[in-house]
Amino acid sequence: MGVVEIEQARLATWREVSRHLDLGESVPALLAILREACGGRWMLFRRWDDEHGALRTVGCAGAADLPARVSLPRPTATAVRSWAAAGVVTVWHDRSADRVPRALVPGGLPGPVVGAPLLGPDGLDGVVLVGGIDALDADLVDAYGVALANDGRVHALARLREVAEADRRALLQRLGRQAVTEGIVGAESGLREVMARVGQVATTDVTVLILGETGSGKEVIARAVHERSSRARGPFLRVNCGAIPPELVDSELFGHERGAFTGAIGTRRGWFERADGGTLFLDEIGELPAAAQVRLLRVLQDGSFQRVGAQETRSVDVRIVAATHRDLHALVRDGSFRQDLWYRVSVFPLRIPPLRERPGDIPALAAHFAALAGERLFGAPLVPSPADHGLLVGYPWPGNVRELAAVVERAAILGDGKRLDVATALGGAVPVVVTGPAVASDPALVEALRACHGRIEGPFGAATRLGVNPHTLRSRLRRQGIDWTTFRGGRPAG
Repeated sequence: MGVVEIEQARLATWREVSRHLDLGESVPALLAILREACGGRWMLFRRWDDEHGALRTVGCAGAADLPARVSLPRPTATAVRSWAAAGVVTVWHDRSADRVPRALVPGGLPGPVVGAPLLGPDGLDGVVLVGGIDALDADLVDAYGVALANDGRVHALARLREVAEADRRALLQRLGRQAVTEGIVGAESGLREVMARVGQVATTDVTVLILGETGSGKEVIARAVHERSSRARGPFLRVNCGAIPPELVDSELFGHERGAFTGAIGTRRGWFERADGGTLFLDEIGELPAAAQVRLLRVLQDGSFQRVGAQETRSVDVRIVAATHRDLHALVRDGSFRQDLWYRVSVFPLRIPPLRERPGDIPALAAHFAALAGERLFGAPLVPSPADHGLLVGYPWPGNVRELAAVVERAAILGDGKRLDVATALGGAVPVVVTGPAVASDPALVEALRACHGRIEGPFGAATRLGVNPHTLRSRLRRQGIDWTTFRGGRPAG
């Protein structure tokens, strides 16, 4: 290969690498450039796959029927250093003493093979193999390394987009909406006052506390605050504080450093860092354990925190929207929720009226959910009849909008997608109502709740007394229809 040819090959290779970031598109062109310069017959790129302990083919041209993966031990650091020092590795079929390079070479392909390691910041990223030549220019190897790195970034971004789109679809389905910016049913009627207050507070940056019964639409209102704010282009992230195990709350909210605790095999950003520049929705904030409340208070005061296991203090610009179905006043009184944190999160409270207080919204909500259920389940929207409206308006809806959506979907299924069988659907919607300290089939639960005055977590909580996880205990109590807050001083706490 002459000087002119090599310079032309280098220039053309870098142009191709810059033009196409997907190796699947650029490998044929890269091989054509090399073939014109020195007659290469085929080219193969493989990336190291940690999950499978193998080199996975990501681009190939001029050779067919090659295995998608080549399993082999991870090359040692010494082997990788020796490859890098050599610049290239020349491998002749069945003549290499190094079993790792020999394993890289596809069998059944005649002639000499040149292979080169493609190195990244963390070691071996992959290899490039070229058949039909005796040597490979080091500058071309550098370009091939950039091509492999670009291909990895492109596919990583594609996977992130797929995950984000799946999360978006799941969120819209959970909210019963077709688009993120879709209007809120009842905004001009039963929720008119709530939406007016949303408009007042959204343009500010103060913390908002949304109060409402389970299923009343607290997340919908929280998102409305975000969408009407200057942070609308930033992330909106929801965290269910009641679903995080107490021992992992700090790690989930604030992140952790590698080795901070058993199982922390890498550094992890917490929810606050991920929501930087946007809104963090802390659902069921009343469930946060005391230690996490202290750290949350600091973030609310000055926007600073530390990852678990780190000494460095980090700062974020995050707006907090909190929500709860609990009576935080009662939690403050019994000491399970900090009073200073209450002052911080309740700067601007928003109360969502339960569905039974706004029966005028039920027909519109039912029509909305019927259309969605019909389209999703049967391919055509359904429309409630006047008789359906009468049945729905006469029901008390202890589960609020969430229960209404479930009943309408059940009615669509019972009606075989041709109509809504609301009467039958409501027959299975009778709630378990506990008006006072409940009597459960398991007397140990009641005794523990009574002895701990309704407290679930902490050293003096019922979960510790029973030797179970607090989240497991809450789930068991919900299944048995027990409201543990009714054991607090003989009065419901929310």
